[in-house]
Amino acid sequence: MFSGHVSGRVVRTGSGKLPYKVMMTPAARPGNEPGFATMREAEAFIRRSTPVPSPALSALYDRGAGES
Repeated sequence: MFSGHVSGRVVRTGSGKLPYKVMMTPAARPGNEPGFATMREAEAFIRRSTPVPSPALSALYDRGAGES
């Protein structure tokens, strides 16, 4: 859904059917801030919409002691 470095946050907008909205940074499109009934739903949306970071360790560490 989003590319590059992306983060999201949940904002409480008040009462109503959808009191929480998700604000993604950088925004995909202006005005594209989906609303949710619960904070749990909003947090799940952020997890689904953000890329998984690559492993922190180099593949060089995946070798045996005698291998080079």
